[in-house]
Amino acid sequence: MPSLDSARSVVLYARVSQARRGTKSVPDQLAELRKWSARDGWRILAERSDEVSASRYANGKARPGWQQVMDIIAAGGVDVLAVWEISRASRDRSVFAALIAACVDSGVLIATGGKVHDPSDADDGFMLDLTGALAVRESSVTSKRVKRAVDSRAAAGRPHACLPFGYRRVCDTSTGVTLRWEPHPERAPIVKEIVRRLIAGEAADVIAQDFNRRGIPTGGAGRCTTKCGCRGGNGGAPDPEWAGEHIRTSGRWIGGNLSKLAFNSAYAALREHGGHVLDGVAATWPALISETDYSRLVMLYTNPDRDRFRSPKTLKHLGGGLYRCGREGCDGRMRVVTEADKRRPNRYDCRECHRVSRLQRPVDELVEAVLIARLSRPDVLATLSQTDDAEVNTARDEVARLRGKLAQARQLVDEDRLSLESLADLEARTLPRIRVAQQAARPRGIPAVLADIAGEDAAQRWADAPIADRRAIVDVLMTVTIMPTERRFQAFDPKSVRIDWK
Repeated sequence: MPSLDSARSVVLYARVSQARRGTKSVPDQLAELRKWSARDGWRILAERSDEVSASRYANGKARPGWQQVMDIIAAGGVDVLAVWEISRASRDRSVFAALIAACVDSGVLIATGGKVHDPSDADDGFMLDLTGALAVRESSVTSKRVKRAVDSRAAAGRPHACLPFGYRRVCDTSTGVTLRWEPHPERAPIVKEIVRRLIAGEAADVIAQDFNRRGIPTGGAGRCTTKCGCRGGNGGAPDPEWAGEHIRTSGRWIGGNLSKLAFNSAYAALREHGGHVLDGVAATWPALISETDYSRLVMLYTNPDRDRFRSPKTLKHLGGGLYRCGREGCDGRMRVVTEADKRRPNRYDCRECHRVSRLQRPVDELVEAVLIARLSRPDVLATLSQTDDAEVNTARDEVARLRGKLAQARQLVDEDRLSLESLADLEARTLPRIRVAQQAARPRGIPAVLADIAGEDAAQRWADAPIADRRAIVDVLMTVTIMPTERRFQAFDPKSVRIDWK
């Protein structure tokens, strides 16, 4: 074992520990290690730390601070690695083995728990291996205990994740323990409105713009982000001594985040576990939306016909990304091509095959004329709101039956009672049937913007409506297909644009 007189340079490392009795925070760990270094006359070469849970770096991700420590050891020039306890180095068997090997190769001592160990010494190496094995075992036992608790909460329908926007906690006044969730009097109606408007066909960006215009606050308005130096982001306890500038959320609604919020199955009082909704488990919190509305939302957003390329923030044209190419074998969407020569008019062009093209203006004028004629009819809303509930319910039952069939088959595979080949064959035959049934089960909704425009003055209201609202109505009511023509450059023929009502 090298003498301590020659061990003059030291690297200090600290890692966050769960808040339980007997543990120390990262600043506390580093403070203890600094005192030890000063007492023994060691020169502190570097201090490194990782201040988030080790679970954040699961699945092979490297801890930034720890990786820097390993790089310093490999580069040489350091004599001692000091950690508050050996588990702060790592509770991963492979990572701990790599540490011991690196220290042996570089002649680095490991100082922990008030003692200095030489990993190249047989006795010291044994003690390090033993304490490392105990740390690995403790981590494994804790993991099993947590998993059992999570499984138990899931089976009982109790919540596990963070409190969703739209709910508030009811806590025991004496202990502070959460007793239950209940609808938030101000936020729950916002969730209901979001879901209702999304189901009705409104674009998430349109809803977000409306909320921002109305001054509706978001759940994270004014909160510190995880990048804030006060360490108060993501629900953490902020550092009271932080004097720097805080990095806070904008508090504005964003379309993408709004639609993700609505997709939370907890709003329908459905308990998820392992990424799947648990069948037959009753959640212990009240629903904000019905299971039917949640299913409608999922079916709407998982519809394979939805355009993957639409970006409402940059859309300027009525049919870009909505109109379809009618060339045989091509299911591409039309994009608007703007010529460099401003004297040449814009045109729609298929972004897949690039073999179907049409001037933009006459196509849009035709679509708008057909739409306005229908929206001007006095019975338009009554006609559009008619749905065959029996057919929709039958289709939903078929979706549930087919999904249940696949779930049973997967269970049989887990029990070694069905081969993987048989399961693959069943999925190949069943999944297309599920998609067909989902299409039939998709309800017809009336967007609020459609209801606002429909009526006697539809033409004027259409002209005054923003492009996002007009596109939402086109998307809900019709499928516009631009058919190929014999000659690319010829007079516009209205028959070359096929309009199918949905």
